[in-house]
Formats: sequence, structure tokens, C-alpha cells
Amino acid sequence: MPANVEEPAPSSTTLEIVIHGTGDAWLVEVQDEGGARRFALGREPLVVGSSSAADVVLRDATVSSRHCTLCVLGDGVAIEDLGSRNGTFVGSARVKEAWGRAGTAVSIGYSTLVVVSEDRRDGLAAVGAPLPGVAGASISMRRLADQVRRLARHGLPVLVSGESGSGKELIARALHLEGPRRERPFVAINVTALPRELVESELFGHERGAFTGAHARRLGAFAEAEGGTLFLDEVGDLPLDAQPKLLRALDGYEVRRVGAAGSGRKTDVRVVAATHAPLEERVTAGLFRRDLFHRLECFVVHVPPLRERRGDIGAIARELLSQLAHQVGPRTLTPSALARLSSHDWPGNVRELRNVLCRAADITARGAAIDVGDVDAALRPAARGKGRGLTGEGARALLREREGNLSAAAREAGIPRTSFRKLLGG
Repeated sequence: MPANVEEPAPSSTTLEIVIHGTGDAWLVEVQDEGGARRFALGREPLVVGSSSAADVVLRDATVSSRHCTLCVLGDGVAIEDLGSRNGTFVGSARVKEAWGRAGTAVSIGYSTLVVVSEDRRDGLAAVGAPLPGVAGASISMRRLADQVRRLARHGLPVLVSGESGSGKELIARALHLEGPRRERPFVAINVTALPRELVESELFGHERGAFTGAHARRLGAFAEAEGGTLFLDEVGDLPLDAQPKLLRALDGYEVRRVGAAGSGRKTDVRVVAATHAPLEERVTAGLFRRDLFHRLECFVVHVPPLRERRGDIGAIARELLSQLAHQVGPRTLTPSALARLSSHDWPGNVRELRNVLCRAADITARGAAIDVGDVDAALRPAARGKGRGLTGEGARALLREREGNLSAAAREAGIPRTSFRKLLGG
């Protein structure tokens, strides 16, 4: 049996294969109910299963005693099913034998294996426990957790970047809860949801009579978050005329309510901002102040999209189904349904996954397990909208999901085959 080369870490239900393209440091990262640990991966087949006789033993009742094998082959990994009960899936296809490269998702039972190619030194670096309240324990998310815990200790601004729906607010809350301000307020403001004329009032407060409709004094978000954390979601949409006041607040100067006379008051607030679009582009376009940008980007935390951490999809899906249980009833996922979820690219990330699970749960009979057909049906409403504004990158992603079948991808996008082919060339 391969030597265990790392102490167990907190549990998950994910397997992650870490492939190192140089040298002999080939590892398999195992995360299941028993914890997280690493094993050497080489040219000899590594047996994965639920039996104590397996090289990698999983605590997963849906995994067969000897489920599949993994071994290094060329510059990738060979995967072979050993006649398992619930099958081995690569993408959404059940396979007997397959070959994986970086990004290949392999599902066995309720567990997922993701082939990842990383720098040797980076891959061997120790990573800590996942963040509480953040589902998924992939290597990338555990490294993100390490970064969050380091940054949580101080009060400097942090910019959280990532695609829409990737969980930026969860990371902002973790920065608050892991630091010394955890007992003080966490106040979240979505800048895009604020009426332009009320942005300054919402952030800094106003005096009674400061403008039409100001019937009473308002403290504002900075005052409400005193001693704690203020989270500014989609900060790139902050109007230009409000940006100097935010910069002044970040520089430790006084904040004054709209309509207030005299000097303002100093605040003790940590600001965490988030954006889905690169702020550099808004600076170049003259929509965002360069000095404010540099003040916010003192530290940057990037949340990877779901397609870059496919091993987390199962854990996130189960957490979402648990949250939805009071609305749709108790639901579970079949192994084939999990494989289908893991093969999707999720352009809308966790928010899209939640919507698909809602629709899939509605399709199944109450209390039944969600199967692959339910997932496919739940994905179709989103697919019908893909044709409107579908980009070349989106078309190529859709083609990969349909395993190179151009006609199937065009049908899912809801556009003619010739139009879809033109997008591929764009």
C-alpha cells in the first residue's frame, strides 16, 4: 500500500488527483468522510475502493470495494473501472477505460476525482483546513482558506475577485469571522442595487432634511459597521462622485453625513470589496479612480469558478439540497446525476447550480433521488437562453459538454447548426 505522506485534514467527500508534470512527485489527494490525505501515484495501478484491501480506501457506501484504478500514463492518468456497481464516469459518460489530463472530472459513487496539473513545489506545499460554512475542500479552496486566515488578522482593505455567483460574499464573511472583528457587525451593501442619488446616504448617512424625503437622520453603512466589517459588493459600479468619500474613509480620515455641518467622525471599519469585472479596465475607461483602485487592491483574494474546482461540486450540491429541503423536500443525488453536474461548466457558478437543483428537485417525485435525466431536464431552460448573446468561448464550452457533438450542442443552445459553427470560429 502506498505510503501516507500527509497528516489527515478535515473531511469532505472529494478525491483530487494532483499530477506533477516534472520529477517523480506524483500524488493522489483523497478527501472523504475519513478526512483528507495524500498518497503517492506512480506507474503501477492504484486501487480505489471502499474495501480495506484497496490502496485508497473511501468511506462512501456508493463506492464498490474495488471500484477503479489510477496510474500515471504518459503525461496524464489512466483510469480503469473494475466492474463497479455504480460505475465510473468521466464527464457525464460511464466508462470502462479512460485517460485523463488536467481538468478531467471522474465521478465514482458520491465522490469525485479531478485531474490537476500543478507546479511541483506548489503541489507539495501543505494546505490547511477548509473554511467553516464554505462547502468544498479542493486544494484550490483550501489554499484560499489559508490566504483568508492570514489576511483576517489585520484590518487592511481586501479586494475579492471572481465571477458572478462564485461565492465572493461567503469569502468576505469568512474574512470577518476568522478575524478579531468577529463579534462586531458585518454589513453587506450591493452597490449595483443602490439608487444613484442615494449612494452617499446609504454609505455615509444623512441628516434630517438633507434632501427631499430625508425625514429622519440616517447613520449609514459605515456607522452601522463600526468596529466590524463593511462588504461592498460590485464596488466597480460605485458612482464617480462617491468615490472620493470612500477613498477618504479608507485613508483613515473623517466621514461626514450628507447635509452635516462642520467636521465628520473617524470610523473604525474594515472594508472588503468585491468585483466580478477587472477594476483595471474601469480605471482605463475613466469609470473608477486609480487612487481608489490602488487603495482597495492592497490584498487581492481570487475565488476560482466552479469549472476550475469540479471536485467541490458534489459537496456544494449536497449543501444546497440541504438548504432547499424545507422548500422542495428531502432530495439526494444518484451517482450518474452527480457525474452530469460535475461535467457542466457552470457559467453562472453556484447561483446557477442552485437554480438547476431547484428545477431538478421539482421534476422528481417528492422524496426521490435526483437522477441524470432530471438534471438534464433542469439544465435545458438555461440552455435555451444560451443562444442569445452566446460568445465563442461559451459555444466551445457547450461543445465540450456535448463531447464534440456539434448538432447536440447547437440544439442545446437553441440556434441553427451553421450559426453555432460560426461562433466556434469567433
